[in-house]
Amino acid sequence: MDRVDVSGFRYGPAMRRSLTDEQALWALGQYRAGTMTQTQIAEKLGATLSRINQLVNGKTYKHLHGTAGQRVTDGGVLYGLTETPERRRFREALVWSQIARRGPDKCWEWNGTTRNGYGWAPSGANLVGSPSAHVVAYTLARGLREAPANLLLRHLCDNKPCCNPAHLRPGNLAENNRDQARARREGRMDGPTVPRVVDDPEVPAPAGWSIPEEIDLPFLEREARIAEFWAQVARRGPDECWPWIGKPRNRFGYGFMRFDGQNTPPAHRIAYVIEHGLTLADIRGKQLNHQCATGDHRNDCANPAHVKIGTQAENMADKKLHGTMPLGEKHHMGQRYPDELIRSARIRYHRPEGMQPTITELAVEACVAIGVMSRWLKGEFRREAGGPVGPDPECPQCSKKPV
Repeated sequence: MDRVDVSGFRYGPAMRRSLTDEQALWALGQYRAGTMTQTQIAEKLGATLSRINQLVNGKTYKHLHGTAGQRVTDGGVLYGLTETPERRRFREALVWSQIARRGPDKCWEWNGTTRNGYGWAPSGANLVGSPSAHVVAYTLARGLREAPANLLLRHLCDNKPCCNPAHLRPGNLAENNRDQARARREGRMDGPTVPRVVDDPEVPAPAGWSIPEEIDLPFLEREARIAEFWAQVARRGPDECWPWIGKPRNRFGYGFMRFDGQNTPPAHRIAYVIEHGLTLADIRGKQLNHQCATGDHRNDCANPAHVKIGTQAENMADKKLHGTMPLGEKHHMGQRYPDELIRSARIRYHRPEGMQPTITELAVEACVAIGVMSRWLKGEFRREAGGPVGPDPECPQCSKKPV
């Protein structure tokens, strides 16, 4: 399908589905085949990126995904990583932290955004398959991973923002309509809501409601980060290197991830602070050196036993000893001048086959300063590039020395 008809695409609050099924199917086909990115699809159809993202993730057009009538969650995968139990606890705690929990018989009102009077928890869509705060709270309190597909909850207290699971009871549309009619007759539908006294609360499971007693979000968030960090490290024997197997890496080969408020701290620094019960702020400005026995995984080793605090001089000496020091053209500052260029200049100057070029001529050819070329020829800089660094004593015409 080379061309897509976008004439039917319209904007406006009345348009709940701004793509036709044909356009949506085309977009899905392009994305699944890998021929176009979500951004390119959005540009082609004149749609917003968020709309295309919801489409490809099955949040909209469920009839095209074969999931009509089903809850769609993130499947326990976040940022390409399988969700850890610690991350799940943190996400659930975020929901409970927005609920004003009082006594077991009182209403627990939602403190976040509301829609039509009901609590609105956007994160609940990925978490349990519903953005309705009372549905999310009831599902989590029941200890379920996702809300049942056709779940309809009645508010026994007639208080829309209430998220107390004891005030919520599964029912059907007819029962819910009768509840609303009763609340209207009793005057609880006009003006500020006056909760109804619940004398027949919902009965919990035999094990009770699954609700955290206390919530420490910073602690739970750090525990989630720690679990996600170790999920990206291949932990082996205590004396072996533990290579980083996650995707994020910097240009020096070090793995990294967001931790303690920093976006790109190296993996070995994270491993060190976790092992010693510190934070990254505690080791700010300190040099951490790898002590690995071999150089196979020195840059991506996250074994805290292989890392210790040291000096920059010790780090440089250690790199030279293990052959991991980026020298010459392997160094990011030396990539402009390959070893072959320097070796050729030394041969032409110290072992000329004809007229010997001057240092100035060689410097102009290489686009470097004369002083730099002179040090190259003497071997003071880039000695590892190879080639002669002095005249041949047996060659009369090679007696000229660099200045």
